[in-house]
Amino acid sequence: MNNNILIEEARKEEYDELREIFLKSRQENFKWMDYDSIKLEDFDSSTEGEIILTAKINDDIAGFVSIWEEDKFIHNLFVSSEFKGCGIGKALIKESIKAVGLPLTLKCVKENTNAFKFYSSQGWRVVEESKGAEPYYLMKYEG
Repeated sequence: MNNNILIEEARKEEYDELREIFLKSRQENFKWMDYDSIKLEDFDSSTEGEIILTAKINDDIAGFVSIWEEDKFIHNLFVSSEFKGCGIGKALIKESIKAVGLPLTLKCVKENTNAFKFYSSQGWRVVEESKGAEPYYLMKYEG
C-alpha cells in the first residue's frame, strides 16, 4: 500500500475530475453495459446525497468512494486505471469505515469479476445473490 495516499471529503470543484474517473472506469470495466449508454452525468445521479471521499497521490485524484451513510452502503468505488494496484481501493474502504462505521455493504455485479476478487481478498463475504436482469452479489464487511 502506498503510504502517500491522502483521503479526504470531495470538494465540488473536484467533481469534473470525479465524473471523468467514473466514466472511464465504467467504460473500461463494465463490459456487460452498452458503451454508448454510459454518460458523464451519471456520476451526479449515482452519488446524490452520498458522502464522497477522494483518494489522492501527489495531489492527483486516484479514485473515490461514495457511501449512502444511513445504510452504511458503498454505492460506488472507482480507481483510475493508472493507480490500480497502489492500495487505493483498500485505503478508501478503510476511510469509509472511519466515516460511517461497520458493517459496510455493497452490491457487486456478477460480471464484474475483478471487483469481486478484490472485495473477497479484503474480507468481504457474499450475504445474498440476486438473479435479476443484472445479477449481483450483496456483500458485507464486518471488519
